[in-house]
Amino acid sequence: MAERLHAGIRACLRARNMGYSRHCMKLLRRNLSLMLAVRYLNPLRTMFSIITFICLGGVALGVMVLIVVLSVMEGLQREMESRVLAFAPHYVVAMSDGYQRTSITDDLVDWNEVSDNIRQLPQVVSVYPQLEGDAFAQSNAGRMTVQFTAIEPHNGQQVAPLARMLREGTFDFGEGLDQECVISAVTANALHLGVGDSLHLTPVGSLDEVADIYAMIQKPLQTHENKPFMQAIAGVFEGAAGTEQGAAVEDARLEAVVSHILNFNSNDLRQSEKEACSTLYHLAQSHRGGIPFTAEQQQLWQETAATLAGLDRDKEDGKAVKSINEMVMPVDLRIVGIYQTPENMPGPNVYLPLQIAQDVLGLSAGGTSQVQGICVRVQDANNPGTIEADMQKLLPALDPPASMYPNGVSWFIAPWTRSFEQWYKLIANERVMMSFVLSIISLIASFCIMAVMFTMSMQRKREIAVLQALGATPGKIMGIFAWQGIIIGTLGAVLGVLLALLVLYYRLEIQTALASIGMDPFPMQAHGITLPAVYEPATFAAQAFQAFVMVTVAAIIPAFVVSRQDPAKALRSN
Repeated sequence: MAERLHAGIRACLRARNMGYSRHCMKLLRRNLSLMLAVRYLNPLRTMFSIITFICLGGVALGVMVLIVVLSVMEGLQREMESRVLAFAPHYVVAMSDGYQRTSITDDLVDWNEVSDNIRQLPQVVSVYPQLEGDAFAQSNAGRMTVQFTAIEPHNGQQVAPLARMLREGTFDFGEGLDQECVISAVTANALHLGVGDSLHLTPVGSLDEVADIYAMIQKPLQTHENKPFMQAIAGVFEGAAGTEQGAAVEDARLEAVVSHILNFNSNDLRQSEKEACSTLYHLAQSHRGGIPFTAEQQQLWQETAATLAGLDRDKEDGKAVKSINEMVMPVDLRIVGIYQTPENMPGPNVYLPLQIAQDVLGLSAGGTSQVQGICVRVQDANNPGTIEADMQKLLPALDPPASMYPNGVSWFIAPWTRSFEQWYKLIANERVMMSFVLSIISLIASFCIMAVMFTMSMQRKREIAVLQALGATPGKIMGIFAWQGIIIGTLGAVLGVLLALLVLYYRLEIQTALASIGMDPFPMQAHGITLPAVYEPATFAAQAFQAFVMVTVAAIIPAFVVSRQDPAKALRSN
């Protein structure tokens, strides 16, 4: 190599004598580093030297693997999102009492009117009530736990997406007053049921209410624990001014009673305590401002206070436990349809007409209609715009009775990303971790290239020393190896992108071939889908640029070391 370098220099000197010195010297000054970098990468004048080929292959494989894995993971994430959004509402409008979610009742607000108002928004596709529950489903073949969901029979926008998954029968519930249902294929197979058969459904009621009852009976009577409250209601008429209309009680005493009642957590009160507190609350509120208590009202107050003081915890706990049985209302349903759920995102086991579901859950007692929330689907769930703020503006003000809701109630809107937050984070974190782990491949390739550059620089110490002796600056010397890194990084990144496109295009064939020998890297049986992929130009460019930067940096580091050597020592060394 040294002889070829000297021959090149002598040729340039001869060219100077022939009248071409200016052009040759200009060429050397401008392109010496690039020219030598190409010579070093292809020293044998072959297509590629074996060392260059290995470096290019390492970079290309690293880029290819990163792009393929990230594209598949992105495709899997989008596929799972589409399956989630096929069943889940994009938004749920519901109420909260400050502690937990509560039902939307006709006593508080007309939820049908709220639904109609939301339906008028431009981005809204469909609006329907949310009503869900758990139950035991039984047939002659056995019993299983199922989840049931209500459908508005005449809401075509709610039924249409489900009808496309219908395998047998119909989703038409008529007027929705008959005890009919549509079940999933999984439930039908497990219980050996078909269209026209009868399904015995035993709802377990609201699991939250059952849990609240069991949590409540672990605590003592809250009214008895509050000694100041018991003293306040017992002595409310002490020193009361007598009038012709009755006894006038000071506002301060009534306000103290009301304050204690409002501070109670309704979930911790037994039913008898709630009834007594409600009576005392209404009496106290209606006699503020010096309005006297009549004799009958005084007697009612005293009897209520005495009843409250005489409550027995064991008896009240027995009543509370017995009330759980009232939540269970068995019903026989005729199966009118069977639908096929996606394998990875199964929907509810049973669909019921809204009226029947309300009856089963006991949410239609006393002529009132209750739902758990209002479901909203929009045109683009991933880019909703201002839809949440627009819905918030349409929600009416609430004025609930303080005796039933001492902490008040308020609206809240839950987007689908919050409902599936843990799942969504799991997929996103998996993609990030996969990217991080696979980036090590590019890093390893960079270290290998750095080692190759160090080896090449050590082998050419004498040649570099000759260049330094002829006046080459450290920048020129660094440029030789920097150009090598740039060339390898650019060609390797481009080759990696082309290989990634090829692998993604034939991904199903490659997966089948690998699976046939027991090496399937992306088993889709758990997901129930074929291997997805997303061709995202930004991902391709980012991984290619990352590899280019890492390889270039890996080449510059040894170049910096070599450019600082002493040419005299290098020429004397063997």
